Amino acid sequence: MGRIVLLAAVVAAALPLAGAARAAGATELELFGKDPGQDAAYSCFTRHYDPAHLAAHPRQNVTDMSVFVESTFDKDQGRSNYLEIGVNFRASKKPFEISGGCSTAVDGKHLLNCGGDCDGGHFDITTKGMQSIMVAIPDGVRVWDPSAPEDAEPADPPKGAEFGKDDKLFRLDRADLKACSALMSDDAKAAIFGTAVAK
Repeated sequence: MGRIVLLAAVVAAALPLAGAARAAGATELELFGKDPGQDAAYSCFTRHYDPAHLAAHPRQNVTDMSVFVESTFDKDQGRSNYLEIGVNFRASKKPFEISGGCSTAVDGKHLLNCGGDCDGGHFDITTKGMQSIMVAIPDGVRVWDPSAPEDAEPADPPKGAEFGKDDKLFRLDRADLKACSALMSDDAKAAIFGTAVAK
């Protein structure tokens, strides 16, 4: 009897949040291809722009982009999404990264609104079917060098390692999680592969 009363109370308390719950469920389904419930969830999306594409878009500076989505659930705070973006530019051989937390978008245009760490600008995520995402970077974002020592002072990236005039919107396709291993924290690698050093 007590269990029935408790269940009724939970359902009643959840009714005002039903719309938000459906929105969160849609976000999770589209990002991860499944409903993770209260489990941690991960996804990877990548894109390589071939020479023909780059020749047709001379003002695009980005040659490769990968997005790793790490999502965790807290019983008090709900679900949190954090993105690591890897990007390569035409004039730089080394990869750069963008990091930022995301919230479910309320503008009706995007799935997630994200802010780059340390006031590094903003970017937005939408889905294109279940297998692709669109990454919108309307005003550019700050990139950082993942090979720099952890205690190094923040430095501006070298010339050429910036978003060009045609680097505003990117379509990336779902990929195996291993394709984003370079963007993962050791904790994420351990959770996904059972080891912190998986490649």
